[in-house]
Amino acid sequence: MFMRKLWQEYKPVILLIVGWRLFLGIVELLSVRFVPLREGFLGPTPWANLDGVHYLSIAQHGYFQFEQAFFPLYPLLIDYVTSLTQVLPHAAALFISHITFLVAMLLFYTVAKRIIPKGALWAVVGILLYPTSFFFAAVYSESLFFFFSILTIYFSMNRRWFWASVSIALASATRIFGVFLLIIVLTEYLKSRKASRYDWMVFLIAPLGLFGYMYYLGVTYGDPLAFFHVQPAFGAGRSGSELIFLPQVLWRYVRIFVSVPFSSLNYQVALLEFLSFFFALTLAISGWKQKFFRPYLPYVISILILPTLTGSLSSMPRYVMSAVPLFFLLGTVHKRWVRTLVLGLSAVLLTILASLFLRGYFIA
Repeated sequence: MFMRKLWQEYKPVILLIVGWRLFLGIVELLSVRFVPLREGFLGPTPWANLDGVHYLSIAQHGYFQFEQAFFPLYPLLIDYVTSLTQVLPHAAALFISHITFLVAMLLFYTVAKRIIPKGALWAVVGILLYPTSFFFAAVYSESLFFFFSILTIYFSMNRRWFWASVSIALASATRIFGVFLLIIVLTEYLKSRKASRYDWMVFLIAPLGLFGYMYYLGVTYGDPLAFFHVQPAFGAGRSGSELIFLPQVLWRYVRIFVSVPFSSLNYQVALLEFLSFFFALTLAISGWKQKFFRPYLPYVISILILPTLTGSLSSMPRYVMSAVPLFFLLGTVHKRWVRTLVLGLSAVLLTILASLFLRGYFIA
């Protein structure tokens, strides 16, 4: 009886996820025919290309030079599942990505129904058709981080401060953005009338993932900020020695648009990064004007601004997926033509970008 009730409640979400994954499978098959292979950081499966190569290497052999940019929880889980099941590392990684994404989406739908009851399913569709959502199905930490993000929001809304703090700690061991989830928890804590004045002490748990990794880097490499200092090794004009502020970053992109041919992949990726940043920023401002999720806006802004301090918008199309509250806002769009236009364009971009990624091209 319980399983039947659960199935009836989440059936639309599960069917959408299955359809999304089948769609990506078709894209994978077609990409082989229409997109030439680019040699370089190719993984044992197309879903482990580029950063996936680094995650698998860390899981199997530990950190090599410059790989300190990748936070440790995802590769640690890959190693654990590989040892437990004796499957190949990339199979373990894909299992983790798919399972955490499935559970995260069910949680996201649960939370969305409380915030936007009539738009919850459209918010789910918005995530699945987001142009870089294919990273959720890849050997990347996107799914794991998304899981901890929505888990933090869920626990916060239910006033489970200890578990929210544990979730943040695990998120901050997955990606540096995780520590900013504390903004959401503190916002909900301050709104709660039932909170004890001593409850705040559990929030000391929240940054332990980040601090633990910094301690490891300090002891092992003599540099607790190695994850920042190695950024120049990954190109894209990133700085690892000084902070670069947004006006300088935007001016750099203006120069790219003026000097680089439009037909160049570098130009097109830069344009995608630029548009992704302003799309997310516009969506956040829209949410503020609608008074929709003002308490979560500082978290969203931190996700958008932190990467720019390295002097680049590189990977911004992927980082936007970490700003989970933005996707709730997508569910509030009621005009059918706007929704159709946005989702249609997203689906086209998703097809193109996934095809390129699967053939070895850097997208985000």
